[in-house]
Amino acid sequence: MRRALAILALAAIGVALLAGSVSAATSVAAKAQLRGHLQELGEVPTLRYFQTALAYDKFRTDLGDANVFPPASSLFMSFDKELLVLYTRGNDTGGRCIGTQIAASFSGDTLSATASWQTGTCGAPSTAHYPFILLSLSRTATDGTSWLSSARSVCLSVETQDTNACASLASGSPAPTTSSSQVPLTPTPQASATRSLTPTQSAAAASPTTAPSSAAPSATRSPAAAASPPATASDSGSNILLYAMLVAIGFLVLLSLFLSRSGRRR
Repeated sequence: MRRALAILALAAIGVALLAGSVSAATSVAAKAQLRGHLQELGEVPTLRYFQTALAYDKFRTDLGDANVFPPASSLFMSFDKELLVLYTRGNDTGGRCIGTQIAASFSGDTLSATASWQTGTCGAPSTAHYPFILLSLSRTATDGTSWLSSARSVCLSVETQDTNACASLASGSPAPTTSSSQVPLTPTPQASATRSLTPTQSAAAASPTTAPSSAAPSATRSPAAAASPPATASDSGSNILLYAMLVAIGFLVLLSLFLSRSGRRR
């Protein structure tokens, strides 16, 4: 009987320890990318997340003139290993901004991140009172586990609960992860192709200009080359006259010799 009770007690302790280890929160690395103030992001606390570069670039492009965010290629992160999160406080009291020291942990099915306030507007005008922060979260917890596959929501707050905002993660997170590896390949060639149009057009415009310039010297040289044969003809004519004079002199010498011999015979 005592042995049975001891076994039951040990089993209960093991279950309690297992439940505690399962429910214990695991920390997740967070890294601030950009912070500031932007009224166009809304009046109330809001959290947006982006699992792909395409989704993020589309969001920033849709902002139009209010776009203050860098392109995905300029972020200090990789969508294959990190998740991008944009937190907006909304209409705030002013005179403060969100600090860059962010603590994040995953427990159950929720990733919770907390930040602190920093005095000042972080470079914005003194009247700015719509703080936001753009941050990246590692897809892998510090213990090496992947929390994203079992997560249902991501939340962030700044010191107090009234600033808390959450976003529900779409089911089937592996699908966006797969597309994220393909997404950067699409905008990159488009951007490079757009930039390459200018050099291509300038090169095409320059080539006609270069061609006539190279043709002009050749057209200038050709008359000079055409004028060379007449000079050669005049030289050959003078040589023929010289040969004729030499032949005539030789003939006269031979004629004089012949006449002198015929005179001696007489």
